[in-house]
Amino acid sequence: MSRVLLIVPPLQPDELYSRGSKSSASIIPPLGLGYIAAYLMKHGHECRIIDGIATPVPMEEICEIAVAYDVVGVTALSTYVKRVIELIHTLKTGAVEAPVVVGGPHVTALPESLLIRGADFVVIGEGEDTMLELVEALAKNTSDFSAIRGLMYRTGNGFVKTDRRLPIDPLDQVPMPARELLPMSKYCSSIARASEQPSHSLMVSRGCPGVCTFCNKRTFGVKTRRFSVDRVVEEFFALRDIYGAKDIAVWDDNFTSDENFVVEVCQRLRKEDLGVSWSVEARIDCVNRKILEALRNAGCTYIAYGIESGSQRILDSINKRITKSQIRSVVSLTRDVGIAMRGYFMMGIPTETKDEIRQTLDFAIELDVELASFTLFVPLPGTTEYQRALRSGTFPDPEYYFNRIVPEFNFPDRPLYIPEGMTEKQLLKMHRHAYNRYYFRPSMLIRKLAGLRSFADIRIAAQGALTLIGNFKSR
Repeated sequence: MSRVLLIVPPLQPDELYSRGSKSSASIIPPLGLGYIAAYLMKHGHECRIIDGIATPVPMEEICEIAVAYDVVGVTALSTYVKRVIELIHTLKTGAVEAPVVVGGPHVTALPESLLIRGADFVVIGEGEDTMLELVEALAKNTSDFSAIRGLMYRTGNGFVKTDRRLPIDPLDQVPMPARELLPMSKYCSSIARASEQPSHSLMVSRGCPGVCTFCNKRTFGVKTRRFSVDRVVEEFFALRDIYGAKDIAVWDDNFTSDENFVVEVCQRLRKEDLGVSWSVEARIDCVNRKILEALRNAGCTYIAYGIESGSQRILDSINKRITKSQIRSVVSLTRDVGIAMRGYFMMGIPTETKDEIRQTLDFAIELDVELASFTLFVPLPGTTEYQRALRSGTFPDPEYYFNRIVPEFNFPDRPLYIPEGMTEKQLLKMHRHAYNRYYFRPSMLIRKLAGLRSFADIRIAAQGALTLIGNFKSR
């Protein structure tokens, strides 16, 4: 048996949130580490998770804890790689002798980037089997790791990258995430998506067949794999009964992409009387009336769509494979069925013009969904749009991930990329204007005021107002 410490690097709220967003932000459990911990424990190993976002433990304290473990694993998103590097340095210069393994989307896209900065191993792609085989090889004092697929590591002659690992299928081989190792009382969904707290989250699938150019599919691949209906239903009820969830958020994009699957899950949730509100993310091209009615009848109160742009040219450029006409139809159908909506919109995409940003805002207002999020485009390593950003517009720091912590994308303090024909000041002004114009419309204000039914509604509205005021005041 090995002892494994899994870490989300410590990040303070002021680093994660800017322009007023702290008052209404989600704090989401690191389910990826939860799955890896559960998988390791299933095979007889002991695990602990430190979530440095939910509980920002000082790095010196993490080192004091880590000395008692055989392997230290760290998850890395490009938005906080800078902190990952600082953590690796602290571990390596302290008394920690355990090898440091880094996984996550960033090292899947750029595996060498953290090996040259102190990591001993990086896990490329889906992590459960690779991490298990590595932990067990280290326990045997093995020096040759070349047979472990999905791995890259340092040697005296440079780096060794092993063969690609095939995705886990069937997915039920992976146990439910080890939430018992997480500070569950710290987690919440944002006021924009959850009507009640505590709101907890789950994943029902891995992999996405979409070809959106701003997204990196290298971790889970392009084939959608789903947990079984029984497993998904069991997890819904576990969140309700064990962790007291009054609201549940399904975070992956492909829950609705298989009609038979989603209808069967919904029928089970309704038959077994889940009795709490829940929400989903969905692609515009993966819903129909039957799916939406099944969701509504099973208690789903909210659905979020990735709409992205009001310019058909931009939608085509980023390979959304949807039209504005489709979007209008799906939004109208969802409204008719009776499920509240959130629309995700992006601004500042490579080659986008000022007029196309205005089209996006006009389209959002035309659709008039209950909630709209306007994010500034972030070029993520390993994506087509990252390469386009290198070739066009203003991308002053292509290795931004080494130099700064990037706050959440809805209210960033400054853009990472600026399309041709714009300045940073102009782009930020247009972004701020989008929120102000959308939410301070008389019709929206009247709708929000008319919807206040309880003290909880008033509290949520006040938190939302604080966020918008913080955005309005930021410069």
